[in-house]
Amino acid sequence: MKSAVIARRVSPLILTLSLTACLTQPNVKALRDENNQLQRQLDQASDEITDMRVREEQLRAELEERNRVIDVLSTEKSSRAQESSQLRGLVRDFVQSQIDSYRDFLLQSDLLDYVGGELVSRAHRGEESRTLVDLANPIPRSGTLTGVAGYFESPGQLVVKVLRPVDDSLVVVWESLPVEAEQSGVVRLSFPVSVGVDEGDIIAYQFDGVVPVSFDRGTGDTRFQREGLTLGSLVEPEELAGADERRAYSIGVLGLLN
Repeated sequence: MKSAVIARRVSPLILTLSLTACLTQPNVKALRDENNQLQRQLDQASDEITDMRVREEQLRAELEERNRVIDVLSTEKSSRAQESSQLRGLVRDFVQSQIDSYRDFLLQSDLLDYVGGELVSRAHRGEESRTLVDLANPIPRSGTLTGVAGYFESPGQLVVKVLRPVDDSLVVVWESLPVEAEQSGVVRLSFPVSVGVDEGDIIAYQFDGVVPVSFDRGTGDTRFQREGLTLGSLVEPEELAGADERRAYSIGVLGLLN
């Protein structure tokens, strides 16, 4: 009797355990398979990461090498540019020294072209602060001006300016640095920098102190004003003083004209 009761109670339990075992075993296998697959994926990802790190190191090494090459090329380029600049400077200095020697030779040998009044002592002198505009002696041909010459009654300083005709006016297109005559008589002075001129250009001479060159009346057409002329300024010849005096000054410019 007791055995039958126990059997009735145990049988459902055994059935439940059997069913549970039947359900659990396939699930464990599936989990193991999934775990193995995940492990394989993890191993594959780990291998890819290792490959990427190796590639990263290769790329970093290539980048460092390229940067090194760029630095070398930049250094070489800078060195060549410096050498080229030094060479150009040496060549310019040599050429300029040759030009200066050639110009001085022409100046001292009186071989330069001259445009201006005759270099003689004249009747009138001693005026203060004048800008002289020599309308009687325009530049006859294009070329290069290298200096100024004058008959100086006393030492003095001046600035030479080039005026270019534009319609009925004149425009100041160039001015020299101040040049100084340190003695009286005929003096020839070189400009620090030569200047190109065109046919028809007019020359002006600016004296800020006593005008050390003399003049005659009735033989020229040099106009004048007390104010100086600045680069780019416009000059109206009819507004300049001295049209009726027809002054001729003992001053002019030197150069090589075509």
